[in-house]
Amino acid sequence: MSALFDQETVEELKRIFASLRRNIRDVLIVDSLEKPGTVLHCHSCPEAIQLAKELSRVSEGKLTFEILDVTAGRRYRPRYYPAFIYGTKTGNVRYYGLPYGQEFAPFIYVHEYLSEGIKLPKRVVEEVESIDVPLHIKVFVTPECPYCPLVVDFLNQVGIVNSNFIVETIEAFEHPLEADKYGVMYVPYIAITRVEDYEVYGAKPIAVIPGYAPDEEILEVIKKASRKVAGRS
Repeated sequence: MSALFDQETVEELKRIFASLRRNIRDVLIVDSLEKPGTVLHCHSCPEAIQLAKELSRVSEGKLTFEILDVTAGRRYRPRYYPAFIYGTKTGNVRYYGLPYGQEFAPFIYVHEYLSEGIKLPKRVVEEVESIDVPLHIKVFVTPECPYCPLVVDFLNQVGIVNSNFIVETIEAFEHPLEADKYGVMYVPYIAITRVEDYEVYGAKPIAVIPGYAPDEEILEVIKKASRKVAGRS
């Protein structure tokens, strides 16, 4: 029995995790391990810890989490809590908030990509790999948005391909501060900023995509942003 998932979901998760060829280790950073929710008022941190532990159990160790508090997790420079930092080589692909509703699927699929390889077309991979300019890509989502998972799934793979990018999915209901600064009215909403402005909430964007856009259009915007940062446009 699972405390979080129905039996159908458990069986599907077991199928996905059983197919992984290597174990994945994520990092989960919460405000406090002793009394979650009391340091930075992270109301979903207790649920995030519960989710991490349940996924570790259901996956039979194929997916595990290093759960850290604010002090121990400082080296990852999380901008929000809870911070799920996927097991990429540089920890550059992240999810801030509790991944539920429509966002649960890309949260799970990213682990398939880390183990089995991404599913982007070869031409797209080559274009992403060719970008040598660091960018901070933020995508704001909500749990009920039907288009958000498509954009998140694409950007997660982009971040896996190119470690020059910091790719962050931000659950806007849980973390409205930055969404308000960007005037987010529709999701998904992508804001691309300079990596140098990583600590600046609501940093001036180089480019934005206010609403759903197909993969090809998102890639063109990323390429244009990289040229702008590099002074080539």
